Amino acid sequence: MSNPAASGVRLAQVTAALLMAAVRLSAQLPATRVVGLAVSITGERVVGAQVRVVGSANAPGVTGDDGAFELYILNDTTPRLVFRRIGFRPETVTVHLPQPAAPQFVVRMTRAIQMVRPVLVTATAEQNTVLATIRERQRTGGNGYFVFRDDFTKFGPGSFSDILRRVPGVQMQRTRNFTEIRLRGNKCAPLFWVDNQPLLGIPFDPDLLPPNTIEALEVYSSPSLVPPQFQGPRYAQGCGAVVIWTRQGERPVRPPKIGADSIIRLLDAHSLFATNEVDVPAKILSMPEPEFPDSLRAVGTGGSVVIEFIIEANGQLNKESVGVVSATHTKFADAARLAVLEATFAPAMKAQRPVAQIYQLPVTFAPPTRQRPELH
Repeated sequence: MSNPAASGVRLAQVTAALLMAAVRLSAQLPATRVVGLAVSITGERVVGAQVRVVGSANAPGVTGDDGAFELYILNDTTPRLVFRRIGFRPETVTVHLPQPAAPQFVVRMTRAIQMVRPVLVTATAEQNTVLATIRERQRTGGNGYFVFRDDFTKFGPGSFSDILRRVPGVQMQRTRNFTEIRLRGNKCAPLFWVDNQPLLGIPFDPDLLPPNTIEALEVYSSPSLVPPQFQGPRYAQGCGAVVIWTRQGERPVRPPKIGADSIIRLLDAHSLFATNEVDVPAKILSMPEPEFPDSLRAVGTGGSVVIEFIIEANGQLNKESVGVVSATHTKFADAARLAVLEATFAPAMKAQRPVAQIYQLPVTFAPPTRQRPELH
């Protein structure tokens, strides 16, 4: 007669061996790469969307600033992917592997909430821009040395110092961690201006500004040449001025520390509420108009973006939460986020008490209209 206990042991051993073989086989199977793009129905790239494989324990993917995602899938030729993002309906799609080289795999997501009225930013013609004002100052005054973006991009400067070296009369000395600037042999540093703001009381290292952020430069080598608006207080005068203009609407913004996944957890914990969960939604009291990015205005490109952020129960903006839901271009996203950082708010109300709310703000950037030439 067979021993039942021994038979049970042998069965367990066989089962364990089969499981180990399956694990080894799975480890040897190649993982298939899945790439694609998540966009809104209106064509904006959806940022921070979670991408999960149905029935898989693998970590989810997340769409980046360009709406793109990447996943690796094991032993499945027709996986089902679920896309989730606050403000959009969940989308489930089936992918056939291996993916063809073309067309690109694109998932279109539909908004699930009623958006507030978009902020409209209309680009102005060049005669109304800061750049046109600089050119007019060059034409009518001509006391300084003017450098424009079109001038220095031709030689591909690696630093701001590379631009200054080509300006007559500029002398530079690099110390351990600092670049000192002198004009026409002056013994003291010139007064630096950045976007019409004087840099007073602090040493300024121009190499902290990447060349790709510079739009124009004005250099006035002596006090007698400096226009009145750039002379500054009396104690700062005497050694000339260097006036720097950055590209409007194109200052990069660091990514938020509180991303889409963190916001979902706060909503689930009822520490944060959506618009449809409050009695009186939060609202914007004041906000500067976002700046139209110069490079996109120059080529007549318009677009749109949706920004999300948390308005705390005290009405303050949580600056670590200002992120992007969707955008047609990252420069539009950065311009809108910079404006939100300067806004003021009133908090949401729920059960007669103020609460924190997630707020999604659409912003539309309208390109400049091209004037038709008059017929004579």
